[in-house]
Amino acid sequence: MASLILFAFASFFYLFVSARLKDSQLSAMNTLNSSFKAQVDSSIMDLDTVSVNINYSNISKSILDQKFDLNISDNMLSDMSDLFISLSGTELKADQVNLYDFSGYVLQAGLSTIVKKADESRSDWLQQALDADGRKVLTKPYPTYEYSKSAKYAQWMISDYRSFTNQYRRKVGVVETVKQCKSVFKSIISYKKQNRTTAANVYVFNQAGDLIYPYDISEEDAAEIRPYFTLTDASEPSTKLTSPLNGQTEYATRTDSSYTGYAYLTIQPESFILEPVYKMLQILLAVVAAFLLASVLVSYRLSRSVVKPVKHLKHIIQRMELDTLGQEKVTSYPVSVNELEELYQAFQLMSENLKISMQEVTEAKEQEIRARNMALQTQINPHFYYNSLSSIMVLAENGDNDTVAKMCRNLSLIMRYITDTSSTTVTLADELDYVKKYLYCMKVRYQSSLNYSIDVDENLLSEEVPKLLIQPLVENAIKYGSDCAPPWTITIRSVLTDNSWKISVSDTGPGFSEEACEKIAQNLAKADQNPGLPELRINGLGTINVYLRWKIFCKGNIIFEYGNTEDGHGIVSIGRYISAEKEAIQQ
Repeated sequence: MASLILFAFASFFYLFVSARLKDSQLSAMNTLNSSFKAQVDSSIMDLDTVSVNINYSNISKSILDQKFDLNISDNMLSDMSDLFISLSGTELKADQVNLYDFSGYVLQAGLSTIVKKADESRSDWLQQALDADGRKVLTKPYPTYEYSKSAKYAQWMISDYRSFTNQYRRKVGVVETVKQCKSVFKSIISYKKQNRTTAANVYVFNQAGDLIYPYDISEEDAAEIRPYFTLTDASEPSTKLTSPLNGQTEYATRTDSSYTGYAYLTIQPESFILEPVYKMLQILLAVVAAFLLASVLVSYRLSRSVVKPVKHLKHIIQRMELDTLGQEKVTSYPVSVNELEELYQAFQLMSENLKISMQEVTEAKEQEIRARNMALQTQINPHFYYNSLSSIMVLAENGDNDTVAKMCRNLSLIMRYITDTSSTTVTLADELDYVKKYLYCMKVRYQSSLNYSIDVDENLLSEEVPKLLIQPLVENAIKYGSDCAPPWTITIRSVLTDNSWKISVSDTGPGFSEEACEKIAQNLAKADQNPGLPELRINGLGTINVYLRWKIFCKGNIIFEYGNTEDGHGIVSIGRYISAEKEAIQQ
């Protein structure tokens, strides 16, 4: 038993402490990334600030002539050099400033101050700067002897290019601000020097995946390091990976800069992070091994009296389903331990209580759905009745008794259909019959201005649907489809496929505007997130009401579409998928 406790403690210690060590180390690595990003971004921002200041300086534009020819006099060179140095500030935010014109000359100020013919090797960067249309273009680190006092050692530089415009905002050249890489990556270099033996590996990549730091290594070494960029993701603050260099398991943290586009990776081997845990585990495992042999005999004797009843209970739990809750009796198995006997009895009682609770929840859910359907169904638009009664009055005054009688008969059937609360569902045939009566009343009201047609496949007429499912769509089609010159036409059609059916209600009006579609989409999303009753209004059932009742009825397996036809008229379709139903029937 003691050995089991020690083994359990060792496992807990390993899991707990290793997790803490990993969290602590990853947090420190993320902090390092943030620190490196802040310092490098600040250095690049200094370069960019000098570039922007030169571009917007009226003094530079006044010193240079309108032709912007950099083949200038010594006095003008001195003035421009002084201007660049002053704009760079007392802290020399840029080590070198170069101004290029379109004639092939470059004016240099800083480590090298001269006017000379531009190097052809810069032409690609100059073109990128012109194409960037005033935005900064950062180069990869590159070695150069151009600014070195001694030709023995090359200096590693990084440049920021930006197009240069005259007082008329026309592009007349390119500004290049240059800084030494050891200044740009000062914080990383300092960290590596201060922690020579324990420092994590730090890599910096640009958006294209090119290695930016370390910059003074060979192309072959850089190619071996590059897979780290694809193995990590900016959306994941930390990643466990296999090193492409040595195959070891490593942890990497990544921070991307939105300003420079650089990705900062700090990588530490897992063995280094968990080294304190491994040393402690060696001690614990030695103690566990000492007690292991003695504990085997004790464990074997205990297993004979405990394991079998527990396995029996496990098998019962594995066989348990919602339909068999409370049916299987577990106390029939002989148990020699009092605690296990109590466990069996508690499990039996839990099973019976769970069955009762599930029945109560199921019944309450069904009652809630029925009540919700009833409440949603009873939101009725009274204006239809007001208008229908007004039409009857006009017909009666004109002596059209036959139409008055038919209107009254239809209106009576409509009222009886709506107020019948004995059932919340009807067949599609009954719903369409009600829609026909409703459209007849609207036809009487609008006369020749309103036409309608109904073409629904007979195979769908026996489908069960919630009451008042199609009529609100027709009501909306008349309301918004009549927002134009008559005549207006309402069309109801069905589409039946092997695995779905739907009924579409279309009009000849101006169709849905973008604002209306966005508002409907927002309301539907809100209804999905808060599946309760919609706000009760006297302005008709509405699209949300129909959507919610249909979704509750079909348990989410629905088709609900809205938009415009090819001719720009409004159309709303409602239906459901039937393939799942057919498979269930066949089984």
